[in-house]
Amino acid sequence: MITNERQHRITAAETKRFEHAIARAEQDGPTPEVDPRLHQAMIEGMRSQLNDLSDELYEYEALRDGKIKGRVFDSLLALPDALIEGRIAGKLTQKQLGHKLGIPEQQIQRYEQMRYRGVGIERLQEVAEALRIKLRKTVEYDVGRPRRRRELTSAGGERRSDHAVARSSKPSAASALKGGKQMAGRKTGKAAASAAGKTLASPSASRSAKKAAASDLAQTGNQKVTGKKAASAAGRTLGSKSASKTARKAAASDLSQAARRRKR
Repeated sequence: MITNERQHRITAAETKRFEHAIARAEQDGPTPEVDPRLHQAMIEGMRSQLNDLSDELYEYEALRDGKIKGRVFDSLLALPDALIEGRIAGKLTQKQLGHKLGIPEQQIQRYEQMRYRGVGIERLQEVAEALRIKLRKTVEYDVGRPRRRRELTSAGGERRSDHAVARSSKPSAASALKGGKQMAGRKTGKAAASAAGKTLASPSASRSAKKAAASDLAQTGNQKVTGKKAASAAGRTLGSKSASKTARKAAASDLSQAARRRKR
């Protein structure tokens, strides 16, 4: 793409040189050591390059003469070319555009040489405003049929959306707090049972201390064992001759609770 008058002069000179070379090659024909088919292929190659140069010349001259007044956008990648074409159509040199933007002519040359690659959107807007380019292309959005949410089948056969699954998978604050308490109970259960057992076996422990230890041991047992295990542990305590009266009372309470659970 030709962007200034200097490039236009160079391209025009190259065009004339290709025209002369093609005319001479067609007039002289192939030399004895060159195959005629190769000679014709060489001419066709030069003619292809000439056509490209002629197209660039025509486009630049048409922009410069006001014959091209706009372009249709089908991609944002066309914006850099539109800025260059807008400057040419507006009959502004690169130096004049740089003066409007307050930057050197060389910077404009680099912008256009790189097709404004890496230039921020704010600078692109400044260039468009300096060139008085009006963008009126309508942007079309993809508003087709909305995609259905993927549904998941639960173990019970219910179909739930992704959002429902996400909500159900998140633990509530209450359940998280409850789980924290259960974890704390599991961590301290063994220590509490061990301390209570030592208190009950100690000859020097007072009666009230042994009573409290027996209660702690019974509570720890309730947390660790349920159902048949709880009933078995309570039965062994009641059948033990060495068990204290307080321990027997706690065991009887555990056995009664286990019986009520079985009835439920």
